[in-house]
Amino acid sequence: MLNKVCVLTVKVLDLNEAIDFYTNRLDFEVSKYYGEKIVSLKHNEIPIVLEEDHIESGGAGKTVLLGILSHDIEKDFAKLKEKGVKLVFEEPKPCPPGRYFIIEDPSGNQIEIVEFSN
Repeated sequence: MLNKVCVLTVKVLDLNEAIDFYTNRLDFEVSKYYGEKIVSLKHNEIPIVLEEDHIESGGAGKTVLLGILSHDIEKDFAKLKEKGVKLVFEEPKPCPPGRYFIIEDPSGNQIEIVEFSN
């Protein structure tokens, strides 16, 4: 079942500037660095991830990405493809915590389907 939100990704233009904003102004703390372009923030509920991405402002579904938990990414990918859901990738891809793929809702909002490896 794909009905559990597991992560919220915020796309940012400058990761260092975003870390400064979220930690020094909003009082979050950095939980973990995933390389040079991705960090997670400490949060008791849904993990919040900051990801540096050179996006254009104002684009629908391109700055905040809802992540939904998958327990079987291959099965969920096939099921959504069969149902005619718009898939952004041809197959699930690796990511720091496991594997993922992205779908789009009818308005073009992107939703990340994530399977954690541990």
